[in-house]
Amino acid sequence: MNSNNFDMNSPVNRRRFFLTGGFAIATTTLLAACSKDIQSPKGAFPRIGAVPPTTGLPNAAPTDEALLRTATSLEFNAIDTYTKVLGLGLFTGSAAGTAAVVSRFKADHEAHAKALSGIITEAKGETFECANAQINKLYINPALDLILGNKEAGIAPSDTPLDDVMALALGLETLAAETYQFYVSLLSQPKLRAAAMGIGEQESRHSALLAQAINPGVDGIGPSTNKTTGKPNPAAVPGAFGSLATVSVILGKPNEAGNKTTLNMETPSLNSMAYEYAKCS
Repeated sequence: MNSNNFDMNSPVNRRRFFLTGGFAIATTTLLAACSKDIQSPKGAFPRIGAVPPTTGLPNAAPTDEALLRTATSLEFNAIDTYTKVLGLGLFTGSAAGTAAVVSRFKADHEAHAKALSGIITEAKGETFECANAQINKLYINPALDLILGNKEAGIAPSDTPLDDVMALALGLETLAAETYQFYVSLLSQPKLRAAAMGIGEQESRHSALLAQAINPGVDGIGPSTNKTTGKPNPAAVPGAFGSLATVSVILGKPNEAGNKTTLNMETPSLNSMAYEYAKCS
């Protein structure tokens, strides 16, 4: 607290000081009385109950290899998700052309994963050719439950599954683009940063194309807000370059108020990375 703003001559401040001081003295006296009934080793804090033992994760650092393995895992998240949604039979009628775009995106992610694995192998590292389990757990599985429904969890399927699949695809592509953008600042070697920038550029193009498919025309170019939900509309250029903001995906069956569920995605945190000790199950 700034001492210049604290006037002890003020009766209000004196009263507050004495009240606080009195409370502290009373509390200290009470704790001292209670401590007589608690038996604990000298110099130790008293403990009630037993704490179960825990096993910590191995020590690891976000090395170049760990970053590239994590990026590869995100590519497999996208590959697996696109494989699943293509098998749902949603892309029919006027949406048939969208299936070709999604298939192309899937092929791009397969090429990205292959390129990243090649870089890791060239550096004598161990590849990680499977989806990131944490990203599945935190984002993709909950999103698919909201789209397809989950009876055991009491989640009803979406009324607009195709729209929600497109929203999820946009979220995944935006998340991938942000991840590569972030990793450019972490990778130590220029050639690795160049590779990340090249792949990240393609992810951004995917994101822009999906945003235009969802919100076409001039209104879908720059940032705007949905007047009904108050949420940001999909935009080909959602904000200033360099933003690593949370990616919000709106999907699922509307609640009683008419609002769908908002799922917030973030770039992989330290406990979501594919460190050298991580293995594909």
